[in-house]
Amino acid sequence: MSKLIEMQQKRAKLAAQMRSLVDNVDAAKGMTDDQEAQWKQMNEDLHALDKQIEQLEQMNAIEARLGEIDSPARRPEPESNTPANPATPLASAEYLSGFDGYVRGGLGADIQAALTVGTDTDGGYLVPDSWANTLIDLLTDAVFMRSLATVTKTKSTKNLPLTTDKGAAGWVDEGGAYPESDIAFGNGVLEAWKLGRIIKVSEELLEDNTFNLEGEIGRIFSETFGLAEETAFISGDGVKKPTGLLVSGELGKQVASAAAITYDDIVDLIHSVRRVYRRRASFITRDGTLGMLRKLKSTDGVPLWQPSLQAGQPDMLLGYRVESTEAMPAVAGSAKTVAFGDLKQYRIGDRGGIVMQRLNEKYADTGHVGFRMRKRTDGKLLVPEAVKYLQQAA
Repeated sequence: MSKLIEMQQKRAKLAAQMRSLVDNVDAAKGMTDDQEAQWKQMNEDLHALDKQIEQLEQMNAIEARLGEIDSPARRPEPESNTPANPATPLASAEYLSGFDGYVRGGLGADIQAALTVGTDTDGGYLVPDSWANTLIDLLTDAVFMRSLATVTKTKSTKNLPLTTDKGAAGWVDEGGAYPESDIAFGNGVLEAWKLGRIIKVSEELLEDNTFNLEGEIGRIFSETFGLAEETAFISGDGVKKPTGLLVSGELGKQVASAAAITYDDIVDLIHSVRRVYRRRASFITRDGTLGMLRKLKSTDGVPLWQPSLQAGQPDMLLGYRVESTEAMPAVAGSAKTVAFGDLKQYRIGDRGGIVMQRLNEKYADTGHVGFRMRKRTDGKLLVPEAVKYLQQAA
């Protein structure tokens, strides 16, 4: 942990030096050769520090989930929803104990009775609230779209209609008639697409009570489900999966080059989005493309990219936060390489709970027990004009 703090402090100091360098640039003449060389070197050093900090944070998180160190991110349950004072049957001590017994030893009569309230019609059992909260928290950490989009959670498996046009209000004369304005549901509904996988765990680990099985399942779940969700929320085609924002969003800027992005391209992309959606807009791009954007300068030689002065805070490009994900396409002919807009207009709908089913016989010949896990979710961009993308030339 001390190594991570040291790296974060070093990063903050370097970011402050970069800010000071930019502030001292002569606006009329732009950066001198020496200033440009200093900026380039500091930019590369900061990028390297970001990578090291990210790796250390991931390692700390993995160790915490495996129970090797205390987890600083562990979120305590509200006092009104504890095993001693449960708000739902899935939060009760009886259900939690029964579920733990089911995971480690299988389904006995007493355990089956305890899990009755969480029985799933497709087989398996809903995970307890404490497990679900941990898994969803880890999943949210792994999928940046979940932190910026609008997330709806329901216990129902029914489809939810999406309101794309709320209509309009109008001024009314005294005693006059009220204007009629209908609500439109032009973007269809949020479905309940199934995302799942099977995890294999050795019998020895299941018998070892010192092993943090919840933490290991959470790590695997968040990494693999998170990667699948992130890709779908960005570029999913809507066929048995979410519809990605690059599919529903609109073209904001057609770039003249297949392999480069200019300052003018970014400015044009920003102003292709209506002001009402720019107020809380973000950039989304791939890490390799972000490396190109970090080198862009305005017409007077000032870098467009602004490093955050505090670890954990987003970097900025022309005053807007920047998010990086490998789900975005790399720079190539006709690729949609940068998205910009209000991600709150992207709606994610989670249905029901997370379900786990123990598979006793499937891997018995190798001394393993399988755990089938699934969840249902969907995602759609409600307002296509709220997110625009930059597309490279063919």
